[in-house]
Amino acid sequence: MSSKPVKQKNDSTAPTLLPIFAAVALIISAAVYIVFKLTQQTAVNKWADYDECGI
Repeated sequence: MSSKPVKQKNDSTAPTLLPIFAAVALIISAAVYIVFKLTQQTAVNKWADYDECGI
């Protein structure tokens, strides 16, 4: 009988889930940034017609 070392399976899912969560967080934060910038831009453009009235 030979005594071969038996590889034990690593059941830790943290190393595989961490990059997935980081990617999802990056996508969500990018989407929130884009929506924020679009709403901010439309708020500025809303009053663009009144720039010439002197107020």
